Amino acid sequence: MTKYCPPLAVYFIWHPADEKTVKPMIDQCASLLQRDINRPFSRAMNLPIFYRTTSLKGVPCEIDISSKKSIIFVFIGKNIVGDKDWSDYIQNLPNNRNSHILPIAIDNLAFNIKSLKSKNFIRAYDFEAPHCNELFFISIAHEIYRLILNEFFDEKKLGKDNALKIFLSHAKDGKQGLALAKGLKHLIDNGTMRNFFDATDIAPGYKFDDEIIGHIKDSTVVAIHSDPYSSRYWCQREILCAKEFYRPIVAVDCLKNLEDRRFPYGANIPGIHIHLEDHDQPDKKDLLRILVASLLETVRFYYSKLLLNEYKNTNWIPKNSIIISRPPEVGDISKILKKNKNSFRFLKKPIIYPDPPVYDEELIFFKDLQINCFTSLNYRAINLLGKRIGVSISDPSKEELLKIGQNSLHLIQFSQDLAKHLLAKGSELVYGGDLRENGFTDYIFKEAQALQVRLKTENIHLENYIAWPIYKNDSMEVTEWKARYNQIATMNEVDPPNDVADLIPDKDGFLPPTNTQNLFVWSRCLTEMRNIMLTDCDVRICAGGRQKGYKGKYPGVLEEILISLSNKKPLFLLGGFGGVTGNVCKFMQTQKMPEELSEKWQIQNNSGYKSLLDFSFARNKNYVADYDAMENTLKKAELNNGLTKADNNRLFATQFIDEAIHLVFKGLKKLYQ
Repeated sequence: MTKYCPPLAVYFIWHPADEKTVKPMIDQCASLLQRDINRPFSRAMNLPIFYRTTSLKGVPCEIDISSKKSIIFVFIGKNIVGDKDWSDYIQNLPNNRNSHILPIAIDNLAFNIKSLKSKNFIRAYDFEAPHCNELFFISIAHEIYRLILNEFFDEKKLGKDNALKIFLSHAKDGKQGLALAKGLKHLIDNGTMRNFFDATDIAPGYKFDDEIIGHIKDSTVVAIHSDPYSSRYWCQREILCAKEFYRPIVAVDCLKNLEDRRFPYGANIPGIHIHLEDHDQPDKKDLLRILVASLLETVRFYYSKLLLNEYKNTNWIPKNSIIISRPPEVGDISKILKKNKNSFRFLKKPIIYPDPPVYDEELIFFKDLQINCFTSLNYRAINLLGKRIGVSISDPSKEELLKIGQNSLHLIQFSQDLAKHLLAKGSELVYGGDLRENGFTDYIFKEAQALQVRLKTENIHLENYIAWPIYKNDSMEVTEWKARYNQIATMNEVDPPNDVADLIPDKDGFLPPTNTQNLFVWSRCLTEMRNIMLTDCDVRICAGGRQKGYKGKYPGVLEEILISLSNKKPLFLLGGFGGVTGNVCKFMQTQKMPEELSEKWQIQNNSGYKSLLDFSFARNKNYVADYDAMENTLKKAELNNGLTKADNNRLFATQFIDEAIHLVFKGLKKLYQ
């Protein structure tokens, strides 16, 4: 079987002294190129994005390219140019046909860096302030399109000759649409936008076949919906042509009153609204919004094709799949229609489109014709009905996330995708954690609630275990939170174990962890909760995990790993997201204990931990964190997860969410089918 190789990875590199300048630009790009965690079912792409910077002295870790193509954006300014270690780091970045380095100048001293003299810089410091975010995103996204995704790329041409071609489709008698088309054409033809876009606006009188088809075949189509647009024959032909040649399309809505019938083939595409009065001229902000939307849809469109074809190559989806970059529509039937003399028959080929799935009602027409349409989410034929899958996920520290080139969004996106896949297959999720707003529990519960509506089922279920005395400190917000999710979740409040009853002055009150004795009670209660929770699980999946700042006898995820191994529960360890799980994976691969898992390191990095260990030993030596026993348990670990050693080694290392989830489901399928 062909090994999975992600088609694309994007890296951002910056000096920590430039954080205030660089971070807003990176956040802007990441918010558009990755899925919004607050809109988990949005039809957005989720490009793998990684980061390289430091919070202290020194340089970041090296970039180990594990994707077919990569693009590395380096923010250069005086702080890198004047720092020899950083300059050497930049000089040693991978740079070849499959790995492209794009320097971004944040001041006018950036060009003094010797190793990038031959490169064409993106001059971010020149961007006009009111439109900085839009201009920066256009610069970044266009390079991703030009170097990686452009099917018509010609390396012999100048950069601007590989610009994104935009076909402006509009009714010539629609005032608002005409104003937008002229404004876009003028902006592109008379400024720096001509480096990124090549706009075509067909004048009246040309023959459709000779002129328009030639331009549409290799363009992204911007359909400008003024009042008369959908009723115009040539506008309909342009949309039909774009769908026939399978082009990215964006709808720009500038209706003044109404459109009496929207052309049906002009649907199933992203849209953007621009408000214009009769005599208004579009301002630059609106024109740039249209160009951002057009570029974003183009990148999403082509990246989806690359990703799904890679899934096909590695047998994650059927080899005979029909790959499409939009949800299925009537016009896609022709892709699996075969004419035989005077009759037609459908080829037995599934249609695969990007996540998330559309509602079942939208696919009834296809089902009636016995045409199967799937996403990678709902294709996997595995039934986990009634299986109780435990999930242990928490953030490592910011410093460690920087070391592995991630931020907290990586784990949130992973937890959402994992929950979505597991719940869609009928499993019950079991999770032990607090109920913080925007915590991992919150994100998983929101995912379950959205999926319950989408799948129209009452069988979406989670169980959340909460240790005493945490649930005794519920605020009104947490009470409301529990009420909000009571249709999908059971909250299991675990009583304290009997062996600490004499240390609890009031079982009905909250015990703050403000002294060593109280911390001991907390540690025993957390262990009790984890033992009960893990006994109730069929499988455990672990990722991340904080190494310090916890209240138990071990870091929480570590203790859940140890209990799972002791109970011989199937265990999936995803080390590529760092944290305690990453430490455990390193030990299993090297048999060398990372210092973060040593008793010495834990005492040095957790205030009051030594006192807790001493109190625990005096109370009962069986309650002490035994690091020798922990090491012995990990040495003899049998994961029992259905994966081969090679698969587990890949699961220990991968930072790619889709690959991690695929490997988890590969193991689950081996276990249960």
